[in-house]
Amino acid sequence: MDITQLLFTALQLLGLGMGFVFLFLGLLMVIVILMAKYMPAEQPKKTTQQNSAKKNSTESTINPAIIAAITTAVHQYHKTKTA
Repeated sequence: MDITQLLFTALQLLGLGMGFVFLFLGLLMVIVILMAKYMPAEQPKKTTQQNSAKKNSTESTINPAIIAAITTAVHQYHKTKTA
């Protein structure tokens, strides 16, 4: 085999491989588009309980006793860590 035959065979394999990849990706794209068209994603249903919980959490304030307890726990942790 001379160099021209080897180059021709290499170009044939290159074209064949790239053609298969191009066809596969094109087919994949068509399938994804069809799935998006005929099977839309389900939207999560919002309940009134979730909405009221969000309103209560934004409107409520943090209890000062809880803040004091957290602060005390952090200080005790730092004391045991340094000791």
